[in-house]
Amino acid sequence: MVKAKKKSPAKSKKTLGKRKVTSKKISSVALSNAEATVKRLEQEAKTAAKALTAAKKRAATVKKVAAKTRTAKDKRAAKSAKNASQKAAARVAAIDARIRTAKAKARAAELAVRERARKLAEAAKAEADFQKAIAAFTAKWKRERAKADAAKAARQARKDALKARIVATKAASKVKEDARTVAEKAKAAARRAAKKQAARKAKKKVGKKSPIKKKTGKKKVLGKPPNRKKAAGKKVATKRSKSAGKRKTS
Repeated sequence: MVKAKKKSPAKSKKTLGKRKVTSKKISSVALSNAEATVKRLEQEAKTAAKALTAAKKRAATVKKVAAKTRTAKDKRAAKSAKNASQKAAARVAAIDARIRTAKAKARAAELAVRERARKLAEAAKAEADFQKAIAAFTAKWKRERAKADAAKAARQARKDALKARIVATKAASKVKEDARTVAEKAKAAARRAAKKQAARKAKKKVGKKSPIKKKTGKKKVLGKPPNRKKAAGKKVATKRSKSAGKRKTS
């Protein structure tokens, strides 16, 4: 039990030391002034306590002398020493009261500073939490926006792919149609060529079956130039007959 009693005040001293250290860390004009007042009053209290001790000793000594001599002078000296001792005691009591008041003011100033520091810390924490919330909201919004943009891009890509397929299908159908048209034109040209060839063959056969003209007994007269006008007329007549034959076959 004795060891426990010895350790407990040591712990209390450590806690007091820690409190003093923490109070030193917190600083303000009012707190520093209050602490300076407490130190000054404590110094005055020490001086007053020394004066009170001396006054009490003197009063006790003078009282003993007056009790032995019982003279008026010693009695007055004893009374004045007693009054001086009482005044010193009153001064010590007044200084102690002032010290208690100054300590209360210092404690109030410290509490005010601590409260101000706590409020500032809470405000800083609230601001940090607010900024953190803003950052989280912004990050979330950016993620959602990126997701929405990606979905929009995917939809646009699907639309573009569908349009490209439609265009490719149309181009392929157009190519097929053009190929079919070219083939039909080629077939038509081949049919026309076949018809023309058949018509030529038929003309040749008709020309072969035509009757052979009999030779007349007239002899050609030498020295006379041929009649060019008659030959030209014959050529025109043959050309006309050929064109008429082509029209009939077509």
